[in-house]
This record gives sequence, C-alpha cells and structure tokens, in this order.
Amino acid sequence: MKEETKPKLVFWLCAIQFVASVLILGLNIPPRMFVRLHGGPDKLVEGRLTQLRQINGSGFDLDLWSVELACWSGVCGILVFLALLIAICCLGWTRLVRKIRNPTSLTAKEYHSMRYMPAKMVFLHPRVIISACLLLNLFFAATACVAVFVNNAASGHLDTSDTSGPRWLGTFDIEVYLCELVPWWIRDGPEMALMLTRERCMLATGARWLTLFSSVLSVVQFFVGVWVVDTISRPLSPASEKRRVRPWDSSIYAPSARTVSPKSILSVGNASIISPYPGANTLQGNGSALVFDFGLEVGGIVHLSYSATGTGVLGLAFSEAKNWIGLTSDSSNGLFEAGDGAIYDTPFNTAAASNRSYVMPDEKLRGGFRYLTLFLLTNSTAATSIDIGDVQLELAFQPTWANLRAYQGYFHSSDELLNRVWYAGAYTLQTNAVPVNTGRAWPAMSAGWANNGSLANGSTVIVDGAKRDRAVWPGDMGVAVPAAYVSTGELESVRNALQVMYDYQEADGAIPEAGPPLLQKGSDTYHMWTMIGTYNYVLYTGDLDFLELVWERYIKAMDYVYAKVDGSGLLNVTGTRDWARWQQGWNNTQANMILYHTLTTAATLADWHTNTTNSTLSSTFLSRASSLRTAINTHTWDASASLYRDNATLTTLHPQDANALSLYFSVAPSNQTSAISAALMQHWTPIGAEPPELPGNISPFISSLELHGHIAAGAATRALDLVRRSWGWYADHANGTGGSTVIEGYRTDGSFGYRAERGYGHDPSYVSHAHGWSAGPTSVLTEGIVGLAVRDLAGRKWALRPLWGDLEFARAGFSTPLGRFEAGWERGENGMTVVWWNAPEGTKGEVVVGSLGSVGEVTLEDGGEAVEGVEVGDDGIVRVEVVATGGEYKMVIS
Repeated sequence: MKEETKPKLVFWLCAIQFVASVLILGLNIPPRMFVRLHGGPDKLVEGRLTQLRQINGSGFDLDLWSVELACWSGVCGILVFLALLIAICCLGWTRLVRKIRNPTSLTAKEYHSMRYMPAKMVFLHPRVIISACLLLNLFFAATACVAVFVNNAASGHLDTSDTSGPRWLGTFDIEVYLCELVPWWIRDGPEMALMLTRERCMLATGARWLTLFSSVLSVVQFFVGVWVVDTISRPLSPASEKRRVRPWDSSIYAPSARTVSPKSILSVGNASIISPYPGANTLQGNGSALVFDFGLEVGGIVHLSYSATGTGVLGLAFSEAKNWIGLTSDSSNGLFEAGDGAIYDTPFNTAAASNRSYVMPDEKLRGGFRYLTLFLLTNSTAATSIDIGDVQLELAFQPTWANLRAYQGYFHSSDELLNRVWYAGAYTLQTNAVPVNTGRAWPAMSAGWANNGSLANGSTVIVDGAKRDRAVWPGDMGVAVPAAYVSTGELESVRNALQVMYDYQEADGAIPEAGPPLLQKGSDTYHMWTMIGTYNYVLYTGDLDFLELVWERYIKAMDYVYAKVDGSGLLNVTGTRDWARWQQGWNNTQANMILYHTLTTAATLADWHTNTTNSTLSSTFLSRASSLRTAINTHTWDASASLYRDNATLTTLHPQDANALSLYFSVAPSNQTSAISAALMQHWTPIGAEPPELPGNISPFISSLELHGHIAAGAATRALDLVRRSWGWYADHANGTGGSTVIEGYRTDGSFGYRAERGYGHDPSYVSHAHGWSAGPTSVLTEGIVGLAVRDLAGRKWALRPLWGDLEFARAGFSTPLGRFEAGWERGENGMTVVWWNAPEGTKGEVVVGSLGSVGEVTLEDGGEAVEGVEVGDDGIVRVEVVATGGEYKMVIS
C-alpha cells in the first residue's frame, strides 16, 4: 500500500464513524430530551446516573447512563473526524505522512535534549493527536456499547397485571421505558401521543444497534490507525519489506540473519586455511589457538560453547585485517601500541571434560572484525585441552532492521568491480549504524576496551567506524550521508547524529568536532560539515520538522562561523582541528570552499523553512556566498598550476581537498574545471591519489570528494579510473575484509599504516577497515554515473544527467518518502543509446543527455505512448522536462 494511501484509509474510516456518530446523536437526542423534560432530579444508583420516577404511585429508577454515554461517543466520533480533517487541510497528505514518519523524539531522557524540544512539537504533533483521538474514541465507543447492552439486558420489565398498589417496580433503561412503560401509561390517551411514543421507541432501539456498529467500527479504526502510525513512522519499512530476487541482490554483503557463524578456520601461525567451519576444533597446550574467519566485516556479541579438560582459561582476540590475527586484538581503545589485549572466560579446573558456554559481556561488544582468535592459556603441567563447539556472533549494527539485506537502493553496471565497490560502501554504512549505547569508552581505558558509551538519543546513530572511534564525526557524514541515502536508505541514524551535535552546541554557537563521549572541540571545518549535513538530511528526507527544531541553533552556528570572515573576504580559520591534513588555519582554502557550500545550502534551507521571519535571509546567504567565491578565486587561484593554493599566500602546496571541493561545490569558474580535474591526476599513484597536504598517505575520504569533483567537471572516465585504482585495490586485498567494506586510509606503499605519524601513534592496527567517510563511490556511481539525483525536498524535483565513462550500461534506484526513483542507460554497438527512468507521480524532473557526438532521431515514450517536448541543442545535448506520471519513460537516441 502506498504511503499516502494509509492515512487516507484512516480518514475514510473516520468519515464512516462521523456519519454513524451523527446518526447516534440524531437517534439518542430526542429520547434523551423527552426523558429529561419529563423527569425528576438525577441520582446515582450503584455508580449509574438515574432518575427517580413514579407510575400509578409505584416507584422505579430510570437509567440515564447508557444514553449519556452514547451521546458522548457520538460527539467524540465527530471530533475525531474534524481533527483529522483539519490536519489534512492544514498539512496536505504528503506533509502529514512526513510528519508521522519523522516524529519529534518523545523519549529523550537527558536535559540537554529536552530543553530544545518545544511543547507544541510534542503535544501538537499529528502522530500524538491522531493516536490520542483514536484512543479516546475507542474508549467512549466501547464504554457506550457495553453500557447500552448491559443496561438493556439488566433492565426490568413492566408487569402490567400488577400495578394497582404502590410498590417498587425496579430499574429500567430508556428503551424499555419508551417501549413498555410509557405506552402502557398512556394507553388510553390520544392516538397522536401513542404514535410519538412508538417513534421514540424505534429511535431508542435503533440507537442501541447503531451504538454497537459504531463500537465495532471504532475498534477497527483504532487498530488500523495504530498500524498506519507504526508502519509509516519507519524509514520506508526496510526491516519487513519482502523483495523479489534481482540480479544485483547477490552483490549485497549483509548477512541474511542477525546471527552468523564463521566461514572457515585458519592456523594462527601462517593464517592458512585448516578447514571450513565447522571443522578442526581442538586447542591443546598453552598458547594453542585457532582463527575463525567470518569472511567479511562483522561486529557484535560472540556466543561460544566448548568442552574443557584440565586447568586453564579460554581467551578471545579480534582483528579486522589478517595482519594482526593472534593472541591480542588489533587496536581500538585509543592507547595505540598498548593495544586492546584479549578477553577471557572464567578459568576452569576439572579433571573430567566439562561442557561450558560463554557470552561476551555487552560492554565488550566488538564493533568491527573479520577474524576471531580462540586460544588456550594454562600453566599446568597436566594435560589441558579445549574442544570448541558452536561459535556464533549476534550482529549489533543496524539495530532497527530485522532484514539487513532490505536495501532501499541498488546499483548495477557492466563493470563487476564497480558493483562490488558500491555494495562495499553500502555495507560499511550499515556497520557504522550502531545502537546509541555502544560508543567507545572515553577517556581511554588503561587496558582492554569497552563499547558502552552514550552516543545520542533514539535507537540508532551513524558513527565514523565500526571498530573505532564509534563516535559521531560530522566531517565523515559529508560523504557518508549521500551514500547511505542512495543505498540503504536508512537516515534515522543521521537525524539522531545531527541532533546530538546541536544538543552540545556552545553558547557562542560553536558545534563540537565530535559527539559524545569524545566531544572534541575547536574545528571550524567540522562545525560547517554539521550544517551541510543538516541540508543533506532535509533534502533527502523532506523532514521539515527537524529543520524547524534546529533552525535557531543552525542560524546561531552560521553567525558564529561567518563572523570569522576577515577584511580579505575570506574565512580566517581559528578552529584548526580537521580531517588529518598537516596544516590548517588562517585563510585556508579548503575551509573557505566548505564555507561557500555552507552558505549556498543555507540559502536553500531558508527557503524551505516555513517560519523564516527574515524574508531576505536566503538572498543574504547567496550574496555572502558570491562575495566569498570572488575572494577565493582572487586570492588562492594559481593559474600557473591550474590549481588552488592551500591558502591566500604564494605557497606552492596545491592540496587535494581544496581543489576537489572547488569542483564539487562549484566554486571554480566553468572555464577552469577541466584543467583542475586534469591537474589533480599529477598526484595519483597506482593505488590511489596522494594528498600533498598529508604526503605518504592515501585518504579515501578526500578521494571521495575528488570523485564528486571529476563528475562535476564531466570527467566520468577519470572518476571511474580513480575508483578502480583506490577502492578496487582494497576490494581485492588479501588481508582486508574480503572486499565487504571500505578502509579509512592507507599508505602509498600499500601498507595499512595510514597517518601513523599524524595522530595514530605509529600503530597500523589502529586503522579502521570499515569507515563511512570512504564510501564516496556509492553515491558517485548513482548520482554521477547513472546520473539520478534529487534536487528538492525528498525528490519533488530531480535530475537525470547520465555520464557514460567507459561502461556499457548502468542502472540505479532509491526511495524517498515520496516513492521510488529508478533510472538506467545502455549504449549499443550500433550507436543507439537508451535512457529510461521512472519517478513518483507528480514529481518534476529534468533529463539532460550529453556526450553523444552526433544525434540523429530521438524518441521518448511514457508507458508506450509518445511524449513531446524533447529538445536537441546545437551542442548535441538532449534535454526534456517532465512531470512524472508514475510510469516508466524510455528515451531512444540514434
């Protein structure tokens, strides 16, 4: 069922309930007024509202409780319908669905979150209002139904043969009163009075059965409403989605179950395969060990069963890369070469074999590893051995999904290596979506590790790496968020990550460089990446409620950073912490590129923000961006190198980050983009691009930005070349994660010691092998090569601008709250090119197809019917603007 259809179902049920409620009032009010106008004072009898009446001197109680409840249930049913109608009239179906899907958190326990939560966003939220109304309606309808039928069943009946003497007759409900007592009482009266009495009797009887119908309907309405609120409050229900099997599904690395077992067993000495799992399982003697290879990156809680004889202890050690398998784990705790050590079960001392089991403590959760080493330690001279039984891992990442393979997006092309890289990025982002109570302990422990730090509110949050740091880093999200959007589609983690960064904003407007428990400060670039992340999240989800929630703090953050622009028109960087580059500060060019994009995206956010009081805010941001762009090109461009300098001096350093961003963020004039794209290649090595600002290293994070830059310059083949060199190198590395994830960084000599001398304590095992900031190819291949990208909230506007590179075909798809977007293209040997797409009905798209050489005939069909409006320019570029019908469009160019 479509997302917008679900609240419509509730609406029509409420409409039927409205009609029933009006009828209930219509049927109950005349009898109610009759008995009220001809009765005595009210009294309570056994908790029920009654009136004391007499007939021929005999007393009885007239039960009013059932009719009162029936009337109130009618009023409630009318109010529910009116509340929903008002919500629909004010918001529209699409915005109502979006508000239900993205509710303001109602479970925040910490003051730093609650203090920013306006009461109106809690109590006036459509999800809260709908739930409260449906519950109230269910209560009154069910109570009225029970009261009417119970009171009717318990009501006395008039014994017409014995009413001569004064006595107590009993308790009667209104239906019996109108259908038996009053007719007998006025049996000798005028026919008109008898006719009116019979009419009131019919009304009372009809009201009883209509109350039953309304009660049953309210139950159905309530449970349908609960289902609607529950299902559309999730990000497109990935956990429960049942999919047909498609060719590219085999490329997904995510396991099909949340409990996994190893694939093979290796020797600890030379890491050679001993047997598949299950297989060799005996540890005998001190230091004996077996390595259990899961075949890909995993993370979570290990469950073991084993049999032990003698005196000793079972130990567990972990490693992402094959380089560091052994009796100690690779580094993650921040102590570098001191290492993480190992964890141990309780010691055993038994002469006969005893069966034991072990489950890792929750705080010892291992966030990322491929290899698990099980080893035996003993100081006994007696024979000691362990026979390993079952080895299982309970996966901890992507905690809100039951089905880890239910991706909302996909990519498939004629190059299998590119396909593998795309899905490696997607799976990396899954391993980086973690439970909010599993952050790395900080400050660093004196020994060992713990992953029990509080990261954010909610259920899931996106962090930098699976193994470490397991913290929110906004700079990483500059690459990770677009990649997550086109692949898994899970952005709840992103919302929670952004929220916690705003929660810890300083009084002066500064946003931390990292979230809790690290809370490192002093980074102007990461401050701005939080703001850019806000734009990306709102663009992809259409979550204007979140924008409203953080808007005040967003403007405060903008005021803070823009106040650092000096007389030269450039940002003067004082918060010098950054991604790992050696130098940062003063008029750094990379930081100014980021500020430019912060300003242009802020202008768009101001247009989207419904409560912007300053109508010139958007134009102010654009004016600032224009002035900054002029200053950047005036003070930092080096025409002799066709590259930007590192800052506004005559330095000879031409950094990879600033020049990549000059293309990606459209700072460079159009007549310089091709030269910049070509000049960036001078720092390429056979295994990737070496950033001059961090020599000797290769950063897939900065190279991800370079990929986007080449795409912006139209250099698709160059971008694909870099993907194959860098990401393809790691995908095929024998010591990595089996190609399942993307690595944080590595050396130009092919070793894993990324930034060893730049903050990582010369400890190569500390490097993360599942780092979301390296997932750039995932978004580049979808948005750049296939060319499908959203341009307005949740895809209200979108673009399709395919770039062929050296591929024969490519296709991709993803989902937003508006629905499903898909596109693809294929180039035939006969010179024919086919481009196809489909998008949610009513969305507006611009299709631009270039790099075709000569263009002959162009046909465009929508579901087999010809579509007009295709333009072919003198430059050979084919253009068309469409308002999607929900069907598939097919363009054939010969």
